Amino acid sequence: MLKTRVITGAVIAVVIAVVLLLSHIPWVLDITIICLSVQAVYELFRATGMIRNKPFYFLTSILALFVSLITVPQYRYIIAALFVTAVMLFAYLMANVRNIKCVGKLVCGIIAVLIVFFFKTMSVIRMMENGLFLLGTVFVVSAMTDIMAYFIGKGFGRHRLAPVLSPKKTVEGSVGGTVTAVLTLLLIAVILENNAVISANFGILLLYLLTASLIGQFGDLAMSSVKRIAGIKDYGNLLPGHGGILDRFDSLLFVLPYTYLFCMFIGPFLN
Repeated sequence: MLKTRVITGAVIAVVIAVVLLLSHIPWVLDITIICLSVQAVYELFRATGMIRNKPFYFLTSILALFVSLITVPQYRYIIAALFVTAVMLFAYLMANVRNIKCVGKLVCGIIAVLIVFFFKTMSVIRMMENGLFLLGTVFVVSAMTDIMAYFIGKGFGRHRLAPVLSPKKTVEGSVGGTVTAVLTLLLIAVILENNAVISANFGILLLYLLTASLIGQFGDLAMSSVKRIAGIKDYGNLLPGHGGILDRFDSLLFVLPYTYLFCMFIGPFLN
């Protein structure tokens, strides 16, 4: 199982690297966002049983395609409103996961909208100044936190973080994942700045990395709450050893809009 997980993870890393390198070509990110959004919506509807409501599912899928391709006016305010909505909605689901019997049509629809808009943030970040490095930071902080939380938790974890939502996650893994991700990215930033590739505001960067790592872990637990309510282990088996798109990219899903809002309302950490 671990071997399969590592091999799949390596393939995912290569694909992400290629997408980032070609992300200056608009259609590359457009296709990536469409594929992620449509597959994620499918996994959500299948997990919640809403896939049986064909008109609702097809309408949502068409909406996902449409939103992925259009320019949304006043995007920062829409994303801010949706991000607050996501935090409140998933906080409620996580707190009441034992008592909620199913994810209804309204909640499923709201989550689907959040998924599409949050993945779309990928292209908006890329268009910002130093967009390539910003987007790369998003992927690395999400992946590094997740990977190191898994291995540190597996080796040293003793205290369960959220046993109802994700039985294998530990406090030690959570802290270790965040610390490792922050230190790794700070080191990368130092190296890049010393080679005159980028200039970083290290105070703001540290604040961003700490909070983004925690937001990513929140996203992981948030999407796990839907799985627990639905009574499933994984959203799918598209990615052997990792599950589905919503299993692998749940942290990224939340770190993307958070990064955009952080840069918009607090300030850029790369110059």
